[in-house]
Amino acid sequence: MQSTGLKERAVALDRKRRRRAAVSVLILAAALSAGYVLCITIGSARIPLGDVWAALTGHGDWATEMIVCDMRAPRVACAALVGAALSLSGLAMQALFRNPMASPSVLGISSGASFGATFYIAYGSAIIMSSWGTILSAFGMAMMTMLLVYALAYKRAGGVQTTMLLLAGMAVSALFSGFTSMIEFFSDADTVTSIVFWMLGSFDGCGWSDLRLMAGPIALGAALIALNARALNLMTAGESKARALGVNVKRVRLMVLLGSSILVATCVSICGVIGFVGLIVPHMFRSLLGPDHKKLVPICMLGGAVFLMLVDTFARGALPPYELPVGTVTSVIGAPFFLWILRSRKNEVWRS
Repeated sequence: MQSTGLKERAVALDRKRRRRAAVSVLILAAALSAGYVLCITIGSARIPLGDVWAALTGHGDWATEMIVCDMRAPRVACAALVGAALSLSGLAMQALFRNPMASPSVLGISSGASFGATFYIAYGSAIIMSSWGTILSAFGMAMMTMLLVYALAYKRAGGVQTTMLLLAGMAVSALFSGFTSMIEFFSDADTVTSIVFWMLGSFDGCGWSDLRLMAGPIALGAALIALNARALNLMTAGESKARALGVNVKRVRLMVLLGSSILVATCVSICGVIGFVGLIVPHMFRSLLGPDHKKLVPICMLGGAVFLMLVDTFARGALPPYELPVGTVTSVIGAPFFLWILRSRKNEVWRS
């Protein structure tokens, strides 16, 4: 009787989570659609909603259409796409490392990708002029950084340790930040200015060409992670248990690491370093909806898109005519959030 009651409660809980997930998808999709149009109205020059809609449908005056269609619309779309990619990357890392504090910025992945992109900007672009050069350089360093952090934190008997994961991420992040500073030191003034502005994280100047450049790699990275959502559910219980249930752990690990690196590298190469998105969004939705990654993948992508779209809009409209760097705003939000997670899990962290 007791086991029957437990099964019924488990089934009821699963149904409740399914309904909550379906409602969340609908709400986030509606928020993304409405927010996209509303965010275009905000900036150094406020544009009425009716004029925005007229411009988007091709019935506005030429000046409004230029601002809306050529400047703000692609920028807001880029922010949404980057938010979706960073959130999905953070979700994958948290599942793979079985740690809610894992994210591209915390583990130093963003710093590694940033070093790769900075190196190409300073030296590689003079040799090979290609729109893919920055992405490929950032991808190579992101992949190398992720593998290095994983190797440093991995203990054969106990898997990935929380304390070692955080320490390795901090050390690797400091290492690549130092390399990036050295590149700045030996570069000319114009290159330093562009690198510093880019390192702060910004969507200023993002156009339709950047959106098209990002779309393919982000779709590939998202597909690699989404196809392994069920395996990630099993791996959160431990790699040995997942292996016993028939999961090819090495293949899943490689595909998830590859997908996450592609997502992070693409985002960093286009808009610079924007931290903590991959920490805040996945942690929030996992707490609300449970650990099923088949549900969390689309929800975190939608939630990340809405989150970063709103943050970029705040950065554009908070202090007109000035514009705040988006990476600075996410750091101000994310650092206290990270400390809160660390405090709530401090006993577990220091036991690991």
